[in-house]
This record gives sequence, structure tokens and C-alpha cells, in this order.
Amino acid sequence: MLKKIKIRSSYLFCVILLTSCFSCSSKSQVLFQPNLHLQTASAGSEKDFSGESLPMEALNNNGKKGAILNPEKSAYIYLAVNPEQLPQLAPALESWGGVSCRITLANPPEKKNSATNTSISSGNQGNLAFGFLYQSDFTSSGKLKESLSERPLARCLTPLEQQHLPSDQQISLSMVIPAQDFGDFRGILLYSTVPVSIVSVGLQPMEIGFSGTDSYSFSSQGGLWDRSQASADFDFTAAKKDFAAVISPARSALISLSLKPSPAMPEKTSQQPQLRFQIGGEVIRLRRAPNQRKASFHDKGLENPFGAFTLLQGEDMVEGITMTLEEKPLRHDGAVLEPLATDPGMIPLWSQTSWRHEDYELFEWEQFPGILFFDTADYKVQDDFFKRLAFYTEKTGYIGTLVHDKDLVGKHGFNAHDYRSETLAAFFSLAESTNFPLNEKENLLKDILLHNGIIKKAAGGGYESGYGAIISLSQESALYLRYTFVAHEGFHGLFFVNEDFRSKVASVYDNADPLSLHFLHRYFNLQASLNYNLDDTYLMHNEFMAYVMQQSVAQTGSYFADNLAQRGSMLRAEPELCAYIQDTKGSGFSKASQVLSDYVFQRWGMEAGRISLVGR
Repeated sequence: MLKKIKIRSSYLFCVILLTSCFSCSSKSQVLFQPNLHLQTASAGSEKDFSGESLPMEALNNNGKKGAILNPEKSAYIYLAVNPEQLPQLAPALESWGGVSCRITLANPPEKKNSATNTSISSGNQGNLAFGFLYQSDFTSSGKLKESLSERPLARCLTPLEQQHLPSDQQISLSMVIPAQDFGDFRGILLYSTVPVSIVSVGLQPMEIGFSGTDSYSFSSQGGLWDRSQASADFDFTAAKKDFAAVISPARSALISLSLKPSPAMPEKTSQQPQLRFQIGGEVIRLRRAPNQRKASFHDKGLENPFGAFTLLQGEDMVEGITMTLEEKPLRHDGAVLEPLATDPGMIPLWSQTSWRHEDYELFEWEQFPGILFFDTADYKVQDDFFKRLAFYTEKTGYIGTLVHDKDLVGKHGFNAHDYRSETLAAFFSLAESTNFPLNEKENLLKDILLHNGIIKKAAGGGYESGYGAIISLSQESALYLRYTFVAHEGFHGLFFVNEDFRSKVASVYDNADPLSLHFLHRYFNLQASLNYNLDDTYLMHNEFMAYVMQQSVAQTGSYFADNLAQRGSMLRAEPELCAYIQDTKGSGFSKASQVLSDYVFQRWGMEAGRISLVGR
């Protein structure tokens, strides 16, 4: 049993500022700021609070002071929520899906030096321990009982020789309030064998994990944080109980890896700094890139997110890892409008069974917000979204026109797609101005583009470009092609949104081997499935870049010499060009690939054949 200090009536106010903050995507209302700033007031006094507030009663002398100054004499603080304010807590659970309570502690300005390294009874060792008070801990008259039953605690263990916190250091502990017990939540308790003062106590969205060396978040089952251990490993197994009840198509568990500033990029891609970790038995590799400070992993994209997280390589690169709830509301009809931010390397193996919609899943390139990836269930779904758009954009004889369904029958679009915002705006503007009958998926595509700001409604009618681009691939493509399409189409997306990259590509194109370029143009012209408009310089730059960058530099020459230059249509139409490419082993393309690969590696940590930073 946990012994309780004698109760005295005094008040400690924890201020919760109620806000009316909404995100641009109309998410649920945020009701509580993360911190409750502690203020003291004598019993019965009145305090003027700006806006709404949530008073808490200090149930012992340490609570009144907001500090444990002499742990040998009194090592506990007890604080209770004012019963009149309890109804204000309920919306937090509904809004956030799950709630954690966080306490931040610091060294008191005037600490006593008589602290000893005692511990909580029943094996709950740790010189800091944080837990919750519930309705059952109070008598019928509202007083805290003399002894409390055992309960989960968030515990912090520091080196034994450390008798107090450094004067400039703060420590934060948080623990999930069990959803089933939220209605009975009445307050907090704090135990410490070292002098500490409370900086803040607050409610926040549910969180589990650690951030740096001084912030640790536990599941509702509590746990021990040993600050003397340098390991950044963490076990999310205990999180499953808290998250399982609230995960849905609209809510997912998001694992966020916080990274220290990346080191300078080496000259060789083989020397790229990377870290490797295992989560739930699945090994994932993360390559480092300039300005990269985070990496996101969704429960829907992992084999077992609720397992042990173990760093296998690059532990010194990690600042923290946390699991939180991410809400991406679905439209009333179940359509997915909001993308899941991730690295493209996660997409090819993302299980279709975890999709939020049976026809497609929507992703956003985390390193380049605004570039969306559509993964479709099959080619038919992909055609419904993009086939007409492909003819409007790139097919010779159809460019700039809207082709009716009956005229598209039997014609091939593409097995993967890429479109920039300007093209998308023009396509939907023409459809609107001519009252062209778009299909259901095309209208859904328009809604997705508007929702994500890739196109915008124009003041005079129609649509104008916003920012971003879209990319599409299909589950019907073989896995090796899905990886190739992610690279090929991904580089297209980068070309669309980055002017410096476009300028670099134009320079490489203008200085490329003329016969190699002529071969590529003839290939584009002779393939009925492509039928590109050779007069579109922008398109030629873009496609040239993607063809030399969709595979590694080492594979580029053979791709052209042993694949494209061996195709019957090319051999029949351009035997001399094919012979040239074979004799030179595609060196003109290999050289262009090397220059562009070096460029994207130094800027973004990518290379020819790979836009992703994550591999598994």
C-alpha cells in the first residue's frame, strides 16, 4: 500500500487554457493546451483567470508548495481536480482519442540537502514516480484515503550519486490515462527521493516514447526510465492496449523518429550515413539526408508496430521516438482525402489489407510535402482516375482535348502516372467550362486535389494551380516494377516542384550525347503505348531525366543497350541507332545518369534508381 501524508485543505491551481484551435483540414477541436501552469492560492481565496481554467486542490503541504523540498520528511505530492471542473475533461478524450497526463519537474530554487535515496515500496524503485488518483481513492466525503492501493506508476531512475537535479535541468514524465478509467480520473500523485518542484502539469494527446534524455512517456501500464542507461531502445508492446481501442481507418498509430542534425554528405553513395532499427521483428534501414530531422512510420504500414524498438546501427543519430495517434478523417462517403505522410520506400510493400479505402490508398512524400502518391487496387481503378488525363496531357493527337469514354475503349494509358499542378488545373478547368461528363473517380480526384491545395478554385471560374504534384502506381504491377515506378515517377514529381532540379536537368540534356538523345526520341515516337509529344521541351527534359534515373547508374547503360536497343520495333526502324547504343554500351545515358545522381545525392540523399531514404 502507498502511505499518504496527512491532508490539509489548501488550493493549488493548474490552469488549462481552453482554445478554439482548428487545423486547416478541419480536424477535431483542440480543447486543452499541453501545459497547465501551476499557481498557488490560499484556501478560499479567489483567483482571476483569463478564459476558462481548471483548479486543482492541493491535498498535502507539499502540494500547497508545489514542491518536495525535504524528501526524507515528506516525499509525496497529492493534487486533485476540482470536482466542479471534471466535466471539462471529458471532451479531451473524445477529441484526442486518448489522453496522457504530463508532469514537468525542476530543481527547487531553495532545496534541502537532507534527501536520501529511498525507494517506493513493493519493488517500485525509482527516485521519481508519477501516477494517478481515481474516485476510489477518496472517501464518500471527498477526502483522500489514508492508504492507497498499488497502481501503475511512471518511474524515473537517476544515478545514485545524483542527489538532486542540476539547477538548469527539467524532467518530464507522462502516462496515458486509461480510457476505461478516464471518467474516474481525479488527480495525480508524485513521489521523489530528491528535492523537486513542479513546473507544469497538463493533459495532452496520448503519447508513448521518449524525447531526448529528459522526457519520457509511458503507456497506462507505467514503467521505468533509467536515465543512467544510454540506450535509445524502447518497447511499444505495452502501447497496444491503449491504442487498439481507438485505432480505426480514420485514426492510426504514428511512430515518429526524431533525428539529430545529419552529418555532411560523403562523396560516395556507399558511404551514406544510415541507421538501422528493428520494430516488432521487422528490420528497417534509414539513410540520412541533408536537413532531415524526422521519419514517420504508420501502424498500417508496419508488420507489427506494437513491439520492441531496437536500434541496430546509428544510435547516436536518434533524439527520440514516440508513438501518438494521428487522425485523418474520412469523407462522409468513406473517400480518403488526407494522405499519410511517409517515405516512398514504404509504399511498395504497404499491405493492401490495411488501406483506408478498398480502391486506393493516398500517401504524401514526407521529404517533399505536396507530392502525393496514389496506390490503386488494379489498373482499372488507375485508369478510372488517370487515363483520360494521360491522353489530355501527353498523347500525340489528343493533347489538350478531353476524350470521351467510348473513344478511350481499347486504348492504353500508362501503368504509372505523374502530373503537375498546372496540368491538373487546366484539365479540370476545361471539363468545367465545357460541361464535360467526368467519371466518379475523376471527380474524386478533383476533390482530393482541392483538399490538399494542389489546385485551387479560380476567382473567375475554373481552377488554378496550387502547389504540388501527383504520382500513381498500381498493385497490379509486379513488385520489381512498383519499385521502378516509385523511382521513375518520384523523380518526375521532384522535377515538377523544384526549379533548381529542372535547371540541372536542362543543362545535362543540352550537353548529352546527340545520337543517344536521338535514339531516345525515336523510342518515344515508335512506342504506341507512349506516343509522347516530341515538340514539348518540358516533357522531353522530364522524360529524359526519368529514364536515366529510374535505375542505378551501373544499370543505366545496359538498360538502353541490352533492353531498349534490342526491341524489335527499334531494330526495324532504326538499326544504325540501335547498333550505336549497343556498341557504346549506352555510355551517353550512363554519363548523364552519373551527373544527375551526384546532384540529387548531395542535395537530398537520393541517387539514380532510388528516391527513398527508407528501405526494408
